[in-house]
Amino acid sequence: INGGFFNRNNQLPLGAIRVDGKWLSGPILNRGAIAWDNRGKIRIDRLSLEETLITATGQRFPLTQLNSAFVAAGCSRYTRDWGSNYHPLTERETGLVVQGDRVTEKLNNLLPQDSIEIPENGYLVICRKTDINLNIGETVNLDSVTLPRDFANYPQILGAGPLLLQNGRIVLDGNAEKFSPAFQNQQASRSAIAVSREGKILLVAIHNRVGGRGATLGELARILLLMAATDGLNLDGGSSTGITLGGYLLDRSAVTAAKVHNGIGIFLSPSP
Repeated sequence: INGGFFNRNNQLPLGAIRVDGKWLSGPILNRGAIAWDNRGKIRIDRLSLEETLITATGQRFPLTQLNSAFVAAGCSRYTRDWGSNYHPLTERETGLVVQGDRVTEKLNNLLPQDSIEIPENGYLVICRKTDINLNIGETVNLDSVTLPRDFANYPQILGAGPLLLQNGRIVLDGNAEKFSPAFQNQQASRSAIAVSREGKILLVAIHNRVGGRGATLGELARILLLMAATDGLNLDGGSSTGITLGGYLLDRSAVTAAKVHNGIGIFLSPSP
């Protein structure tokens, strides 16, 4: 099934993607996410990641995003899990190169056409409409914590949202996850992933009702309840909505499906 949101212009992710313990893209805006481990344990909740750069003198600089294409005022961190190079997403970005635990370079007036190498033994700090006033040679440490904290124990995470169900109750709150009113009220094709009372994984795609348009988010939550789901998450929808089985697209004509950035695949192990 298709997965989380992304920018269709630059094809970069907008939300959490964690693979084998590595953050390819960090969570944004405390939005809903699904996490799982290699033993089949699944967790669905709203997720945020709080990172802070701490100097030897105790100065603390909050970092708003990790490996993210989400553009907002503040400072973000980019590691080699983003790629070997970083290309500025806005005009006149500033930042720092950190190698090991030291600032090794200051970056000024970065433009979208620039390409900055991300060090293998460190990271970049990129600032938009703000700055971190540190000098080359200063020592810094990084504090990083997920909220809820137990999400850090899951090697695989995919973010989307809004969160729809928890413990058999509708907990939909688009405002809490900073979705626009237009998005919240839209009738559209929908994708969702959920867990049933029996512990089954539900992959759900919903398209137009007979003679009308697709589901609202509230209708999607109620449909999941009718399917005996206890916990559920809305995934990217609209033209992204798609379920494949054995390489075949099941829920729509292939000519109506858009390319997506990421998805969730379930693979059955052969019988022993």
